[in-house]
Amino acid sequence: MNKEERVYVYIDGSNLYYNLKRNNCSSVNFDFKAFIDSFVGDRRLEGVRYYIGHVIKKRGDLKSERLYWFQKELFCRLRVAEFHIVKGRIRRIGNVFTEKGVDVRIAIDLVEGAYENHYDKALLVSSDGDLAPAIDMVRRKNKAVEIVSFKDNPSYSLIQKANYRHFIGIDDLQRFVAPQ
Repeated sequence: MNKEERVYVYIDGSNLYYNLKRNNCSSVNFDFKAFIDSFVGDRRLEGVRYYIGHVIKKRGDLKSERLYWFQKELFCRLRVAEFHIVKGRIRRIGNVFTEKGVDVRIAIDLVEGAYENHYDKALLVSSDGDLAPAIDMVRRKNKAVEIVSFKDNPSYSLIQKANYRHFIGIDDLQRFVAPQ
């Protein structure tokens, strides 16, 4: 790896969370910093952005209160790791919480980072194919895109668009979960 290469990391937080959950990995004990460092290596890390829908606690709503406190703890851990948290919205329909505006923010920041020359290579942690058009725009600025995708849930459009690919599975994720 080129030590002079500037890398900026963009993490699709809910995508990572659901892949951790699907692979029986505890996000509470997950070492996000070590996970990212394993991909960045000795290259120059310019920054890490973690995108997530922001849960708003509603008094008397046990599910929203539980999610709020879980997320508050997560935010503390991410700040200690010096990640910049980019919040989207959470919309509740019945008993289901849905994230809104996060993919758009990731796409805008990827493109803006390329046009503003914030990095040589964007490292995108996601399996969300909706981000493929943003990768096209980043590459038009002669910037490289490296994706970290999940073996059991890959996005073929991201695979086709990215310059470099990492496919991670349960064994890879387990390395970053501290024993309870």
